[in-house]
Amino acid sequence: MPDLAELAAAIRAAPGVRAKRDLGLVARALPHVDGDDAALVEHNNEQLVLGGEAIAPSFVAANPGAAGAAAVVTSVADVLAMGGRPLALVDTLVSPDRNHAERALQGLARAADLLGVRVAGGHLTLGAGPALSAFCAGATRIPMRAAAARPGDALVAAFCLDGEYLADGPFFSSLGAREPERLRTDGEVLVEVAERGLAHAARDVSMPGVAGSLLQLIELAGCGATLDLNALPRPAGAALERWLVTFPSFGFVLAARPEDAGAVCEAFHTRGLAAAACGTFDATRELALSLDEARVTVWDLAREPLTGLAG
Repeated sequence: MPDLAELAAAIRAAPGVRAKRDLGLVARALPHVDGDDAALVEHNNEQLVLGGEAIAPSFVAANPGAAGAAAVVTSVADVLAMGGRPLALVDTLVSPDRNHAERALQGLARAADLLGVRVAGGHLTLGAGPALSAFCAGATRIPMRAAAARPGDALVAAFCLDGEYLADGPFFSSLGAREPERLRTDGEVLVEVAERGLAHAARDVSMPGVAGSLLQLIELAGCGATLDLNALPRPAGAALERWLVTFPSFGFVLAARPEDAGAVCEAFHTRGLAAAACGTFDATRELALSLDEARVTVWDLAREPLTGLAG
């Protein structure tokens, strides 16, 4: 059985988690930014959802095709986590040469096609160190905000477990393993649970992994959570210590009333996606892990903020 203290230490030390500490710079310079997955802008009877993601330059340099795909996946996931339907995206790419740029753009175009999101434009500069960002716009009628999670809520984790790990780092991709028609509609489940009032807060699972992404959510909500590792969905054969710091191409943590958690999971199951109620939100402001009868604290936000972006 995995050692909980070692798992907690691995989460705290994960590069994707530690990198979030740098967001304190944003908190100081732009105190009005709330740190949610994307920004909401009122527009007519809906709210526009605007999100952007920058891909690690080392990843862009080493595997431009996969980085292009990651730029699309992360930007689309930010919109979905807010209960929004993606409308279109644009990208900015800096490449050292034409070959590198072509590979990055092909990866971006392929992922956008698989997810059914239009690339509406962007910018390209050649002859400098690699850098890649993507920005997605969407719209929502009933947004899910991370800050809406409350003590007593059920914690639901949902993933697409069809796929495989990529060679470059802790990335689990479903883009090559899942049917394209499913990839294009998987995200609708986030809109569904938001509009049916089944879930009221969410965050996509990204570079910090499921535990680190949950930590970001509870920081914004001003509450705590315990993640039950016995119930956490994960791919067959994936070690728990690896899965906890994995960046999947489709993964979300959600907050729902306890009586609605089953319906949230069923909405994902109906689409062939994995989902389970795997913990609870509480008033501690701590992220904890539980396994069988054991429990360990990973991070105490009251003592040490992660990003400082909580309003």
